[in-house]
Amino acid sequence: MYDHASPFAHALPPGAEPKAAFALKRLRRAVIECELRPDAECSEPELATRFGLGRAAVRTALTTLAGEGLVAVEPRRGWRVAPVTGALIGDVIRARKAVEPGLAEIRLPPDAAARLTALTRMSTALQGREDHQALVTLRSADRQILDQLAARSGGLVGRWLDQAWNQADRIAAFFDLAGRHHRPVGREPLIAALAAGDAEAARREIAAAISAFQDFATEALFALPSPLDVAETDGDRRRRRQTGPAMARAARPRRPSQQGDIT
Repeated sequence: MYDHASPFAHALPPGAEPKAAFALKRLRRAVIECELRPDAECSEPELATRFGLGRAAVRTALTTLAGEGLVAVEPRRGWRVAPVTGALIGDVIRARKAVEPGLAEIRLPPDAAARLTALTRMSTALQGREDHQALVTLRSADRQILDQLAARSGGLVGRWLDQAWNQADRIAAFFDLAGRHHRPVGREPLIAALAAGDAEAARREIAAAISAFQDFATEALFALPSPLDVAETDGDRRRRRQTGPAMARAARPRRPSQQGDIT
């Protein structure tokens, strides 16, 4: 659901984007948004054809995504998109609880606080709307706010946060397939606390946001039917006819494992 074409997204510098970088961005987005369904098998030639990418760029991108925990290599079979399971949800929540509170120590200069406040107010205006585009824009704005905060927290911490938030976005997109939609909490109190240098208030806001996501994911997980019935798109049907029943079954997400604590 993260809309990379959103007006909230950073503008790209002029000039052609390297093929490997473009392939990585495109495939990462496909995994996070569940365009490539959780637990689906995929091959490098299939992905290259489907997304109009070079084979070498696809291979490089998949290797990077494997390091991020989004895909896994299967010897002699190709690649598999990481499934969404109760264990994964628990790991993501624990990672966020461990790392995200560090954002409370950020000190926002007035110009940055003003920009982020404008984003939070736009988000607040969308909170009461139920249409799909409002939800897409709301999530995009929330991720832009978080990314700008993470950029101020340092390289390694920023990368950890990026990977945890990518997985959280993927979890939300997975539950979208079942008709259960996560709406991020408003961030205006968090930005106000950071602008005022109130780390304790900022930590409370961060904890509340993580708790809201945990409550949503837990409720959505245990409400899933078995098996999860996700409507096929026209593209899914075409690929099923081309690849046969076995690949079609792999392309549908399995019921997530409910093993593992979600804490």
